[in-house]
Amino acid sequence: MVLNKYDSDTFMTPIWEGNTVYHEAVMFYDSADGYVSKVKKLLYPIDEIISVRNNDLDKEYVNGVDFKVEDGKLVFIEGGNCPLWKGYLTVPIDAKDDYFDPQLTTGTSPNVASWYRLEENGDKGLNLIYDAYHEKVTLYVSYTHSKTWADLGEEGYSPVAPENKSEKVKHFYEKLASGEDVAVLVHGDSTATGCTSTGANVNYELFGKTPNENGEYSVTLRKEKGYGISAPTFFEQATNELIKRFGKGNKVNYYNISCGGTVAKWGDENLLPRIEAMNRYYGKTVTPDIIFIKYFANNLRTAPDSYRSSFEGMIENLQKLYPEAPIVLISGKVNNEKSYIFRDSRDNSLKLQQALCELENKYDNCVAVKATDIWLSILKSKECEDYLSNNINHANDFWAKITAQIIVATIENK
Repeated sequence: MVLNKYDSDTFMTPIWEGNTVYHEAVMFYDSADGYVSKVKKLLYPIDEIISVRNNDLDKEYVNGVDFKVEDGKLVFIEGGNCPLWKGYLTVPIDAKDDYFDPQLTTGTSPNVASWYRLEENGDKGLNLIYDAYHEKVTLYVSYTHSKTWADLGEEGYSPVAPENKSEKVKHFYEKLASGEDVAVLVHGDSTATGCTSTGANVNYELFGKTPNENGEYSVTLRKEKGYGISAPTFFEQATNELIKRFGKGNKVNYYNISCGGTVAKWGDENLLPRIEAMNRYYGKTVTPDIIFIKYFANNLRTAPDSYRSSFEGMIENLQKLYPEAPIVLISGKVNNEKSYIFRDSRDNSLKLQQALCELENKYDNCVAVKATDIWLSILKSKECEDYLSNNINHANDFWAKITAQIIVATIENK
């Protein structure tokens, strides 16, 4: 496997298969506000380290010098070269935006701390860390394993493959078999825009949240490569893998009408106007061959009935416009449970996922990807800081590739 740059074979090796995990994210920290994590449990107990690399994958760290393995866990070595987060993970709720973090010798953005409080009426909240700062302290670990943590009497990740539902997406595989160009439509919140894969917004345009007085939306395309290894977004990785396995080198065109900071109700209310704006922008009627919808992180406190209703509205409108295109509904990860908002929302997250499953059963060509179950299992082995990229709710390349793996396993042609 190629380990020193983005490689699709390496990234798309499922974590629930075989005896090797590639590029599992880990973040050591000894934060200025008192949080310490220098002994890291991974998905599985480590048998042998293959590689420990930085976020750019161009620097490799040395076993016994920078880190060591004890009892199957990765251990930080003082005086070594492994990065260590020393800044703040939490800050006072009245901290000013661009709060100067002396541990980073730069500013951070705690202006959301009052919303993401540690306790409902507490005086501290999560520090919103700019993605690039967080990622520079993230390691990517490749290793072999022969046991699970349960085999050693500890709680940990349970390697279970997602249920396959490929019968729901037959039209998509007919298109792949034709060798023709494939159109992919993406709709959702910030994670659906690609935040914060290192290669986000390179291969597709993004539309602003609200139109101007002429009904036109601002449009952005990131022409330069992203920071780090510029790994593709979860929906790009999943689509590319399916084409590689079942297609004929089909060219892919991505159409993304997602918008950060939004919820499913907003997605329902703004779906048709954004599709109309998309068609005007491209000067044609876009007809997707597959549709990915992901509204989750900002809906964690939404009542399941309301959430289901919003998705139902989107599904019915999409099926009227694109009756043959399968609609893939993707549930989400676990966000930073240092905040009471996310701690209190864990049970509801499963209810929201169940709502997606109910819609899958109700509508043809509609499939639910149950990612939440797997991320809850992952959290038994790992800390959320390992896969987050902003300390709150955006996630890194590790999250993107695992989500892509879950999508592929759910809808791959069997």
